[in-house]
Amino acid sequence: MNLYLSLGTTAVSLALGLTNYLPEALRPQPAQLAGNVEIVPTESVADALLELGLDLEASEPMIPEGLNISANPAEGSRAVIGEDKRVPVTSTSYPWSAVGQISGTTPKGNGYICTGSLVAETIVLTNAHCIMDAETGQLATNIKFKPNLINGRVASNNDIANVQPVLVGTDFSDGRNPDPDDWAFVTLDRPLGQKYGTLMMAPIPTTALANQPFAENLIMMGYSGDFPADKPGQTASAHVGCSIVGEELDVVLHLCDTYGGSSGGPILTLVNDEIRIVALNSAEVRSRETGEGIVNIAVQIPRIVSRLSALRN
Repeated sequence: MNLYLSLGTTAVSLALGLTNYLPEALRPQPAQLAGNVEIVPTESVADALLELGLDLEASEPMIPEGLNISANPAEGSRAVIGEDKRVPVTSTSYPWSAVGQISGTTPKGNGYICTGSLVAETIVLTNAHCIMDAETGQLATNIKFKPNLINGRVASNNDIANVQPVLVGTDFSDGRNPDPDDWAFVTLDRPLGQKYGTLMMAPIPTTALANQPFAENLIMMGYSGDFPADKPGQTASAHVGCSIVGEELDVVLHLCDTYGGSSGGPILTLVNDEIRIVALNSAEVRSRETGEGIVNIAVQIPRIVSRLSALRN
């Protein structure tokens, strides 16, 4: 079967193993990957993230006083696998408030959107391909973060933040496709976490996430370019009750409904009764013939946490 990987708004050819996770007729051959030549961030950059408030040892997220908490993403109101189970995120309550739209201009001058999560007052977690061209490594320009964007609007225009790259897991020069280090932290020019709250990462192994109590209890959130139909990408969607099904080639495989624009979106679940980011959506694998969603791809949170921890030790 001829498959392709949709990375943000860019489609590239792909041959993934996906063994054990797909019906026999849908299984392509394992990819032939280039050697792993990773970009290793400097210790000073990791220390700067800590100084900006990204504390991996913290036990509680930031939930501003007076900000409501709600379990309903549609409060107040596609590669899709099977039936589209997404709902619009119209809630301004936490944790939905801590996720926003990233927009920018590619090196070729094209506009694009992605998704990001506030993980500290001035730090957003997203994909590396949301701030640079995956083919050339060139950085995007005019990158902005719009927290809790609903119907194309934020609570205040003063909350639209300018962003710049700080730390990336890869510049894609090693040829891995998909790249397991397709993650990045960017800083904002204003402390939006004080108003919208912050989400914490939970480094849970994929094997655990694929089983109970997490199976069919995950939430994927992102600004998909096909949703909602009347204003695509202007309101986030949430697939409540989706699953991670395994791991291959160092990336997470999941069945949460996504589309271009949802790259960088968090996959969330309750961990000890607290909402946590347990994976980072990065791409969709679709049939080239039919466009049908086969499986979706995410970055492992343990991989991100271990890299940051190693840099600080």
